[in-house]
Amino acid sequence: MIEFSVDYYNIIVFVGQEPDILDFYKKHASFIDDNGLKNEGSEIYVIISKNLIRPEFAVIAFKTNPVGYAGFRSGLHYENEILFIGAGTIVKIFDLATNSYIFEKNNSLGFWTWTKRKDFIFQQGETDFGVFNLNGKHLWETYVSPPFDFEIKDDMITLRFEDVVETRLLLTGNKFN
Repeated sequence: MIEFSVDYYNIIVFVGQEPDILDFYKKHASFIDDNGLKNEGSEIYVIISKNLIRPEFAVIAFKTNPVGYAGFRSGLHYENEILFIGAGTIVKIFDLATNSYIFEKNNSLGFWTWTKRKDFIFQQGETDFGVFNLNGKHLWETYVSPPFDFEIKDDMITLRFEDVVETRLLLTGNKFN
């Protein structure tokens, strides 16, 4: 379990275990999404708390793989009341202010990490590379294969993988070369 605070939110993440007081969180939750617990894999619980006096919770729970081995880790990124969540094959972008999803997907081979550069958030996975704006809007994504790297210059991104070098416009993903 890891807990951290940002702005006026307290966020607790449980990987591989159910929170001891899950019933309390659910009883006081204004948002619950636990449909993903029907899946196979490691349990992930993200508990978001607002207000310390009379707490209001959001509960996001799912099972997924791979988590915790071979470079696959769970990851969060926070930006302007938007929580970027990645674990296993799951990617979710959650608006904390409205308790609603902006984006969800379950189709990559495995999540690696979030990275912020300029006004963009990059979702890096085993075979996919996604680009989002700071408000969580999914701009584009493309296939990659490991190992890969990327470089940003002005409004362009260059992706390198296998024997491929692709230069794309950051905002649209349109190939430049």
